[in-house]
Parts: sequence; C-alpha cells; structure tokens
Amino acid sequence: MADHDRFARALQIVARGVGRINRERARSGEVTPQQAETLQVIADKGGVSTSSLATLLGIDPSTASRNLAGLERAGLISRKKGADDGRQTDVRLTPRGKRTADTSASSAAEALSALLERVGRADRQKVTDALDTLARALDGETTA
Repeated sequence: MADHDRFARALQIVARGVGRINRERARSGEVTPQQAETLQVIADKGGVSTSSLATLLGIDPSTASRNLAGLERAGLISRKKGADDGRQTDVRLTPRGKRTADTSASSAAEALSALLERVGRADRQKVTDALDTLARALDGETTA
C-alpha cells in the first residue's frame, strides 16, 4: 500500500475515533457535540465573526448562525454587530460559556490522554510530533 493510501486510511480511522470520543464526552455535558466544538473554537480564537466561525468549522453560515442562536439562548455566548463592519457579527464567550468550554476541553484532554497511554511509550513522542505537524498543516502553516 502506498504511503498516501496508508496515511489517508490511518487518518480516517483517527478522525472517526476522535470524533467518537468527542461525541461521548459532549453527551455527558450540557451542550451537544457541535456546540462543544463551537465553544472551543471561540475560546481558542478569543472571539470570532459568524462567517469566520462557519469557515473554521467547515459548515454553512446559516448552520453556524442557528448553532449560535442556541448557545446565545443558553447564555453561553454573546453576539453583537462588528465595530468595523455592521454586517458582521462578533461572537464571544460569556463567563458561563468560558466555564463550559474549559470543562469540555478538560474532559477532552483526559479522554485523549487515556488514548495516548495506549500508545507504546517509545512511540508517544513521535505520535505527538506528527500530530503537531498535521495540526500546523491544517491551520495553513507551511512545514519544512
């Protein structure tokens, strides 16, 4: 099997597994898996426009807007018109949203740490380094 095929297959399995872990941990919280991911992206960025959020999540802007409406009703985010462009909506976490995002991130870290423990000690650093490289590539950074 070619390296590209092995990479694609392995990454698909990893993506499904991580998605399953994220869904399981989100079900135990107060938000849906999609809402937990949305809160995490907002927490990571410190604030974001609705259109940027949709792009980062890989979803349609109308889907992002509906997701945000539910989070706003729950008191987890606040939305207001952008200072530079009134057509944009700036989204930020409320204190309650920050606590929820932190709890979700902590739960994810615990679950993923348990997964890393299943990797042989000799391979852990290689796996972590490879994932860092992939994360940078996914964020658009070039790697040497």
